[in-house]
Amino acid sequence: MTKKIISILIPLLVSCSTLNQNAHSSLKEVCIDLLSVRVTIDMPVPIRFDKENYEEGIIYTYIFHDGIVFLHEGALMQFDIDSYIPSDSVLTRKSSTYWGKEHGKFWKKYICDSIRFYYYNVNKEDKKKYDDIVKSIRIEKRF
Repeated sequence: MTKKIISILIPLLVSCSTLNQNAHSSLKEVCIDLLSVRVTIDMPVPIRFDKENYEEGIIYTYIFHDGIVFLHEGALMQFDIDSYIPSDSVLTRKSSTYWGKEHGKFWKKYICDSIRFYYYNVNKEDKKKYDDIVKSIRIEKRF
């Protein structure tokens, strides 16, 4: 009887464990003040980020175990991902979105006015999570 209970409990505990890589992470609404706008994004937790100011702009970098996200507003900054060749794009009057695959990993670039949002180094199974982050972006003018 004890062996049956243990054989049932162990898979249950493992599947409920916070160490389970397939567990859905919760989201936290993050407000980011860039130079001219406030950007609100629903980000997975835990969040580890870095903020870098330079003369012409600001960069926020968010690092997760399955990918990297960063936001940029400013001038005179070129990132490696800007040289990636997109497999497809959507251009509207207000924004541009480019995406593709580089080194077997997915990436996306979203540009709205002077704001650039990127994710990259994302596996196929995590792509939807990062696309949902892009869909959650809300931009409001600060001035």
